[in-house]
Amino acid sequence: MAWNNINLQFGEILRKLREGRHMTQEEFAGLCGISRAYYRRIERGEHSATLELCQRISEATGLSFSELFADIV
Repeated sequence: MAWNNINLQFGEILRKLREGRHMTQEEFAGLCGISRAYYRRIERGEHSATLELCQRISEATGLSFSELFADIV
């Protein structure tokens, strides 16, 4: 995996977050207010999440923006 790609890094963060909560992609996507198909593409690094979506993820998970991006290098 090309860790220099920010979309791949963010997708991996979301995957770990989702799996840590024992949620399916569909459940996590619903929590964030997006379709499972769109969420899957973000998790796989195929799409960039907008700031608005990042805010919704932050609110849905109870994490701050800085916590969402803490592991991106």
